[in-house]
Amino acid sequence: MALTFEPLREAEELREQLGSDKRRLLVFFGAGTSQSVGIDSVLALTKNISPELTSTQKSHYDRILALRSGSHIEHVLNNVRLCRELIGASTTSSAGGFTGIEAAEMDRAICRGIYKRVKIEPPKGYSFHANFAAWLSSIQRAMPVEIFSTNYDLLIERGLEIAGVPYFDGFIGTVKPYFSDAASELDDEAHSRIPKSWVRLWKLHGSIGWRNAIEDFTGEKKVVALPLLEPGSADDLMIFPSHEKYADSRKLPFVAFHDRLRRLTAAGESLLLIAGYSFGDEHINDILFGNLRANNRLAITVFMFDSIESSQTQTNLINPTKGIRNLTVYGPDGASIGGVLGKWASPPKPPTSMDKWPFWDESKKQFTLGNFTNVPTFLQEFIGARTIRPADTGAAPSK
Repeated sequence: MALTFEPLREAEELREQLGSDKRRLLVFFGAGTSQSVGIDSVLALTKNISPELTSTQKSHYDRILALRSGSHIEHVLNNVRLCRELIGASTTSSAGGFTGIEAAEMDRAICRGIYKRVKIEPPKGYSFHANFAAWLSSIQRAMPVEIFSTNYDLLIERGLEIAGVPYFDGFIGTVKPYFSDAASELDDEAHSRIPKSWVRLWKLHGSIGWRNAIEDFTGEKKVVALPLLEPGSADDLMIFPSHEKYADSRKLPFVAFHDRLRRLTAAGESLLLIAGYSFGDEHINDILFGNLRANNRLAITVFMFDSIESSQTQTNLINPTKGIRNLTVYGPDGASIGGVLGKWASPPKPPTSMDKWPFWDESKKQFTLGNFTNVPTFLQEFIGARTIRPADTGAAPSK
């Protein structure tokens, strides 16, 4: 990469893009945004889930992981749920080494383990998510901000609530909030009665708060949100959109939210900011890469934690998007801008009013926005926003 990019110029360009109130602003949070404050990654969950499994379940779990290189907990869930679909609730018929009841019990045990691992107070607190939410509340836009996330945890919800930012996530109600496909699909400029100042939050891989439930009074099947109620042994949590086929699959939040991401990026002028995502989900990549090619008014800016030259970044992102000019990728060591790769040059010294640039580590000569914990500071210092003090979040200041 012989070409060099100027970090200050790119930061100023990003500031101008974020300052436009006519362009729709979309935000995508991947697992890295939760890892940055101490929540288990998918790989960490894969290793740490064992205490929640019986010895027999642990044997099945290890066996499935060994089926192919690079498998993790979501691959196990896919395998187990496929067995559930094939044989139903049978106690005698088997598939993949499970009876139907064993597959159901293992599915629930894995999800309970995920619940326990991610429903914790994040070691680095809520301040980063809260300050990002505070920035969202400080900008004026013609259309509502929409957040998409692959994370199961509740960090985004808590950050929005701490900052006092109202949001709509597709669920309606108070006692047992239920998912409303109709409400989600009608939330557009022509039909929406939800204020545009409300953030829209769409969780593409589900949540530790979602579960399948039967309405006691009517017997109707619903997806309900009960995030503070620990799941029981018979509860099916809706974590990760497996390949299991439901008769009412069109009503599943997974399908509705993926459709929304596809629709919002397919047409119109939009800016999509992506943080903490390693582009390992082919279904999501198909939506993003396809719409980048089809819609030249869509601009995507990616904050990468890993090196721009790493094999994962090259394989998952750079190589599949060659020739796409409306994609910008900022890595710590370099960038890809308009399809051109380059390294970072050192920025000029910051003004006397600033100790350092909020996007640059002078000692490491690195662009820092790939780490989500640096993004709120950049938004506050370089663009302007109110700050949520650590005392307001219940968290100690991060070091």
